[in-house]
Amino acid sequence: MLKSRRLFIAVAALAAMVLTACGTSSKSLTTAVARQAATTSPANTSPSRAAAPADAKPLKFLVLMSGPATDGGFYQAMVDALRSAATKDGHITVNVLDNLGTGGDAALDNAVREGASGGEYDLIVAHGFDIVPSVAKFAPQFPKQDFATSLPVQGNPPNVEAYISVFEEIGYVAGFLAAQGTTGNKIGFIGGPGLDFEKSAESGFRQAVTKYAPSAKVTAVYTGGFDDAQLAQEATKQMIDDGIDSIWNQQAAGQSGAYTACATAPKVNCFGNSQFSEAVNPSTVLASSVSDYSILVPDWAARLRAGKWEIGPDMLNLRNGGITLTDATAAGKAKLPSLQKAIDQFKADATAGQIVVAPAS
Repeated sequence: MLKSRRLFIAVAALAAMVLTACGTSSKSLTTAVARQAATTSPANTSPSRAAAPADAKPLKFLVLMSGPATDGGFYQAMVDALRSAATKDGHITVNVLDNLGTGGDAALDNAVREGASGGEYDLIVAHGFDIVPSVAKFAPQFPKQDFATSLPVQGNPPNVEAYISVFEEIGYVAGFLAAQGTTGNKIGFIGGPGLDFEKSAESGFRQAVTKYAPSAKVTAVYTGGFDDAQLAQEATKQMIDDGIDSIWNQQAAGQSGAYTACATAPKVNCFGNSQFSEAVNPSTVLASSVSDYSILVPDWAARLRAGKWEIGPDMLNLRNGGITLTDATAAGKAKLPSLQKAIDQFKADATAGQIVVAPAS
């Protein structure tokens, strides 16, 4: 019930923003917001990542998240990206409070309220859909506190900026990788609960397969969750038994199960979903799709220092490098000798704006 309530509120926030701005509804609310912001968000072009001037105003960020900062996935990607970008800037301090979800809604509410009430932080980053309702509740009470959230906030308070991944493009990167790995024209997509953003990713995945392996058939399976390694292993094994020879997964902690199954089938090629995937199984993960949150920081810092926060949203996409992919791993280079060349060309095409991914219908 708790998770369902949070998800409803987060989706309602997206719906409110889309309906207000566009006057229409959409089956893919995140995609609708992405279309709205595609030509207006400052983060749609690659920002400078150089160090800030020596006399730049020092900034202090607080990151709030319900899960662990070392999850090897969604949460760690944000923490590592912020810390890396802060180091490059030279004048940003990043504090992190994680695992807040273990205390339920009350803990999430308290973290947002206490972080804002102290006046200590220039920016509070609320990472994850389940903490967005808490920001919606308290942001209006602290109008001088700036926030960044991973979904739009209901009511669109002027001190809250949303940052959103274009999930169709995440899926497109994944589909491109999977297309490089198939010889039998059977490709697998493994999701979790089957949420809207996963369906958007699946749409992009299928578009890429059509482009890069037009004869291939895609089989999509949703395990029901992101963190159950056993279910992911069973789904992957079934795909392998069905003759699928190239697989990408959208799992979090569950991805280890997918790689365990892949490791038993040397002729099957498996790809990861973050910069941490290779570490889960270096001999199995051949390359991975990546979300790079560090591109947000130069824009955020510039706005905060200029006293001009805005509600955007900021998009992570292929053009600005917020959505990208790793180079081929050592295993990938050994198993697929042409993989790195294909990745290099894909990156060049993305930077040049030559990759166009249609929104999910």
